[in-house]
Amino acid sequence: MSYAACARAHVIDLASTLFLFVVASVSAGRVWRFPFDDEIYTLSLIQRYSALTLLTVFPKQTEVTPPLPYLLFYGLHQLGLSEGGMRLCSLAMTALALVLLQLLALTLIADRNRAAGAPATRLIAVIGFALTPLAISQGDALRWYPLFALLIALFLTLYLVPRDGAARLCSGAVLGLAGSTSLLAALVALALMAYRYGLERRFRWSFDVSYWLLAAAGAGLGVYSAVWTFATRLAVVHTEFEPNILRSVLTDALGFFGGDALGVSQAWIVAPAIVVFAIAAFSQIDRKHPGNPVHLLLLMLGSAAVMALVGFSKPRSFLFLAPVVAALLTLFFDGQLQQGRAGRVLVQVGLVLAAAVAAIANIDFGTHPFKRNSVIPYQNVLDFIHSNEKGGVLIVSTDPVVPWELQKAHDNGCIGYFFEVERCLNSVQRYDSVFVITGHSDLSANAAVMQKFHELLASITAGRRKVATIPVGLDEDAALKSRLTGVPLDRYILTVDLYR
Repeated sequence: MSYAACARAHVIDLASTLFLFVVASVSAGRVWRFPFDDEIYTLSLIQRYSALTLLTVFPKQTEVTPPLPYLLFYGLHQLGLSEGGMRLCSLAMTALALVLLQLLALTLIADRNRAAGAPATRLIAVIGFALTPLAISQGDALRWYPLFALLIALFLTLYLVPRDGAARLCSGAVLGLAGSTSLLAALVALALMAYRYGLERRFRWSFDVSYWLLAAAGAGLGVYSAVWTFATRLAVVHTEFEPNILRSVLTDALGFFGGDALGVSQAWIVAPAIVVFAIAAFSQIDRKHPGNPVHLLLLMLGSAAVMALVGFSKPRSFLFLAPVVAALLTLFFDGQLQQGRAGRVLVQVGLVLAAAVAAIANIDFGTHPFKRNSVIPYQNVLDFIHSNEKGGVLIVSTDPVVPWELQKAHDNGCIGYFFEVERCLNSVQRYDSVFVITGHSDLSANAAVMQKFHELLASITAGRRKVATIPVGLDEDAALKSRLTGVPLDRYILTVDLYR
């Protein structure tokens, strides 16, 4: 069955996946929510810089991510979209990535079985793709992950499905654009090389030279960023890697299969799902047909595993692999059903689904968070400040979200993240209410910075009395995390103190 014919035959399946994914995402608190720390970074960039600055100066001076995703959000912001509107665009990109890989999986199943997938397989595909936990937790992010996931899904579709070379050639340009979105595209390019030249044994000068020239052209922004990153900011690259390899692998596994939501003490929930997937991935190795398209998916997963083994512990960055995992599981379950193992499939699907549902349920409301600041009830902080502020207000916070939210509609005081409030301290200005919001942050391990910050707090609160304090956000895994990492963490994620 051709890809187009498969699409026509499974319109209802794809529509069901889209509907269920959007409903699950919104129900889990996605889209219309408070931003997280990295989103604050994106939002501040697109409001502070022009498109030309993002395109030229930014890649040389700031971080390792190429500028294409920032240019995208800059354009959406210029069109007047709110934060929620931009998140809807991110969610749409993630949703499209999911249905593209779902359709690819169903096409591969139809080719393998010489018939369309059975109703049970199609139902499993709808549930599996729609309830992919990492896609729901990170699919609306104002970061590069959704765009990258869409580009990789489109690349796979164009390369693996068409019978003509023109569409396959276009996949090179798409892969290049992925390289201008994230440097992780290099992993996909290496996987493609291993698949095309090592397994397919396919090399044609006319096609391959054109293909990689297109890819290089599309990846221009990524190459530009990579050159400046590795030439001038190698220390920043080192911070992306965890020295403890075992901790890196376990963090990536829990974060990926647990949707960046389940905490350390809840790892047992995802362990069975990881085992099922390991069996599924191994079973898809086709020793008789090295050029089997599934091998490209497996090679992509293998390259990501290598990244984890060298210390890269950023599971959110692997959002692009979430649809790939769902595709491999769908292929595996269909193969089991073809062999008459319906009972076994039911148990395995149940184990995978249990982990997905648990992760989705804990995205916003868990007390055992994977990432501590993802479950902070920021509205409680804002309500406490609004109900207790009097006269001139000074607010200093170690969390970037609170200042970002308060600065939108607060004109009778000074609000800042860490040392930003220094601009407001002078002998003339008098503040009647001082709010200090503190908690563990990325700077907590820097003794010199923290000492200077505590000195700043001492000078701000000198001569004042603490009249109220509230703990905000609960992490029941704090003690366990402290033992595992050696980083002292409080059970409460933030503390808000009021001085007068």
